[in-house]
Amino acid sequence: MKIRQLEAFHATIETGSVTRAGEKLRISQPAVSKLLRAFAQTCGFQLFVRSGSRLVPTLEARLLAVEVERMFSGTERIARLANAVRNREWGEVSVAAPAAFATRYLGQVLAPFLGSQPDLHFTLQSRPSPQITELVASQQIDIGLSVLPADHPHVRAEIIMRFAMICVLPVGHPLADRQAVEIDDLRDEPFISLARDDCSLMTIDRAFQMKGVQKRNHIQVPLSETACGFVANGAGVSIVPSFVGLDYGDRLIRKVLLPETAMDVWLLTPRTRPPSLAAEKLIEFIRAGVAPFDQREVATPSRASRKTTV
Repeated sequence: MKIRQLEAFHATIETGSVTRAGEKLRISQPAVSKLLRAFAQTCGFQLFVRSGSRLVPTLEARLLAVEVERMFSGTERIARLANAVRNREWGEVSVAAPAAFATRYLGQVLAPFLGSQPDLHFTLQSRPSPQITELVASQQIDIGLSVLPADHPHVRAEIIMRFAMICVLPVGHPLADRQAVEIDDLRDEPFISLARDDCSLMTIDRAFQMKGVQKRNHIQVPLSETACGFVANGAGVSIVPSFVGLDYGDRLIRKVLLPETAMDVWLLTPRTRPPSLAAEKLIEFIRAGVAPFDQREVATPSRASRKTTV
């Protein structure tokens, strides 16, 4: 039993005509007839009887046609799937990122892309940067976003973004009229601090230490977005990544922080295997999404000299 015989049988069942079956398969009518005779011999029973100008399938042929239809439907599904994979519209992609990214920002960035890819299964995990490196190295995730460089033989790492830390103030705060807020200005301010396992806390504390300013920790929260919520409600001030707290609008005052304090974001992928086509497309979308906050291109030598980086 050959696939070409099955194709001829399937096309004849669908069209009811050897001639039209030949047109569909782009072969001659005698070629279709020859394939049908060979298929009937293989099956051991008659497949069609003629009724006028049409070929009518026998009962046995109709029973066989059900299974043949399932086979060709499966083949069509495979073809559609292959096309979707080729166009990066199907697959599974898993991403791990620090909470500052995973809480709201990545949802806003990736929603347009994922909304247009209904057959793409996406998983997002919120993890500390050190754990993200291990997840990528062990191939438990496809893409990692980390604020720490990955020194691991099984991880490919590249910087895709350098973001500035900003000072957030409640509406009506005395510092709200300043063009920029300096660390010295925050000496006596009640500070909304991040948890000890947040990598940006080290950067913030370092900025205070370099200016000799004692930070007055008033409230400790697990997430930068939570810090913005406390600030918006007048509980104190905070320092957060520039892409955090954008949904608060005029309920939150966002100010440039001096000296400028920046952090790098690293894109991590497994070195031992290439990313899938779907993962490649998602990486392209992540690059585009973080571009508006990337400070690498706008930093001048004089500005960069004042930055505190990790």
